[in-house]
Amino acid sequence: MSEMWINMGPQHPMTHGLWNLRVKIDGELIVDADPEMGYLHRGIEKISEDRHYNEVVTLMDRCCYVAGMSWEHLYILASEQALSIAPPERAEYIRTMADEFQRLGSHLMWYAAFVQDLGLMSPFLYGMRDRDLILDLFQSFTGARMTYEYMRVGGVRNDLPPGFTDRARKVMDWLVDRFREYDALCLGSDIFRKRCDGLGVLSQAQCVELGVTGPMLRSAGSSRDLRKDRPYSAYDRLEFDVARADAGDVTARYLVRMEEMRQSVRIVRQILDWLDTHPGPVMAERVPRWLGAPYAPIGREDYLLKRRYPKGVGFSAIEEPHGEAQAYVVNEGGEHPYRVKFRSPVFANLSAAKHYLVGYHVADIPPIMGSVDICVGECDR
Repeated sequence: MSEMWINMGPQHPMTHGLWNLRVKIDGELIVDADPEMGYLHRGIEKISEDRHYNEVVTLMDRCCYVAGMSWEHLYILASEQALSIAPPERAEYIRTMADEFQRLGSHLMWYAAFVQDLGLMSPFLYGMRDRDLILDLFQSFTGARMTYEYMRVGGVRNDLPPGFTDRARKVMDWLVDRFREYDALCLGSDIFRKRCDGLGVLSQAQCVELGVTGPMLRSAGSSRDLRKDRPYSAYDRLEFDVARADAGDVTARYLVRMEEMRQSVRIVRQILDWLDTHPGPVMAERVPRWLGAPYAPIGREDYLLKRRYPKGVGFSAIEEPHGEAQAYVVNEGGEHPYRVKFRSPVFANLSAAKHYLVGYHVADIPPIMGSVDICVGECDR
């Protein structure tokens, strides 16, 4: 019998995280694939039910280490709906700006790791260098580079520091020039084209059937983007185009993410202009104090009874860097959410591995899986 199963993981440079890809091979040909997740499960959903609403934000930063701000936004939108709280307009614009900074940071991290898997070392160094500029911006207004804990039910923790918008514009100008360099390094490389063109093809119909979203779906010809189709925060007041391609292969996913970064720069520039001319509060006025209060030292039952809140259910869906993420929050009137549930886009994108791996060769696995952009933290939650 020539067929055999091999394990690529759970510790393997290709996996970009703690998961195991089992592939059945006939010589070098892949005839079956079985992605195994669950090695990184931390129980974030259940832990969230024993935390104050704003304390859960800390856990969101750890769902995905390259998209923490997006997950903060996702959870906060659902919580505000469950609690019937509306943030001020300036906070909505700042949240949207933070989302696009996070998209840039996530895609730059993807680019660096992806090209290194292909053997291109210089683009890896350039991508990590430029991602650092985004982290510098995050640090300037949140105080952190990866675990921000910035968004709050009713708004954001603090306003932007003086001079931030000018500094951010310089970073955006720098990145636009770098994107042209990225394309020259990759699309002009024979190594890149031979290892990416025509590999890992997933059609639009397959994406829809399997629940695959985000850049993978848009690289297969779809224009679905929740920022356009179901706008949240300030997206309905901003001009941008949905990045898409038609081939549905590894190269198409690269092209979509590169164009998404260009559109993120376009969005951020509009937001910076708006923020310069629209000062105002960044937190809602009528937010119950107990949302951020510590546990009462005594008389906890009396403390809870005095601070009941109308019951409600919240659902949110956002276009995070990897695809469509969803959150479900149930408010039973207490200071903790009664139920919290998340839907990770990476879980669906990764679960479809069999459909874009079978028929290719073992050497094709790193570029194909790299093009998926995997974050195991948000997969296992």
